[in-house]
Amino acid sequence: MNMKKIIIVLVTLTFSLTACADRHQQIEYSELPVQAQAFIQKFFDIAEIAYIEREYEGMLREYNVHMRNATEIEFNHQGNLKSIDCRISAVPNGIVPEVIKHYVTLHFPDSIIVEYVIESRRMKIELGTGIELLFDLEGNFLGIDD
Repeated sequence: MNMKKIIIVLVTLTFSLTACADRHQQIEYSELPVQAQAFIQKFFDIAEIAYIEREYEGMLREYNVHMRNATEIEFNHQGNLKSIDCRISAVPNGIVPEVIKHYVTLHFPDSIIVEYVIESRRMKIELGTGIELLFDLEGNFLGIDD
């Protein structure tokens, strides 16, 4: 009886690992949703793309674009921006809403925005200093993220 349980666990684990491995696929630029392609063309040089991954979150696809300069851009299944992480350089102008940029200029004048995340009910930015600020979807400051 114990051997049967061990075999069932091993088979289940094997199928689980195989399913997880298939959830990430490298894809070509042309396989991105049109909206994601338009975003990249507007703010980046397509030649600077290192690689693109399609990932499945539940039943929905997500896309992760990795640039040669270490910037990572994440799009949802429709090609809408979810996040951009530029690591140590500033997020390109035109991506972060003006109201948030204005808040940062007033309260953190010597800082740059290196990461911008759009969540379902709020937005988050990270400054070059490592401070993370939270905003509602209208751009109103909510607080500092711990």
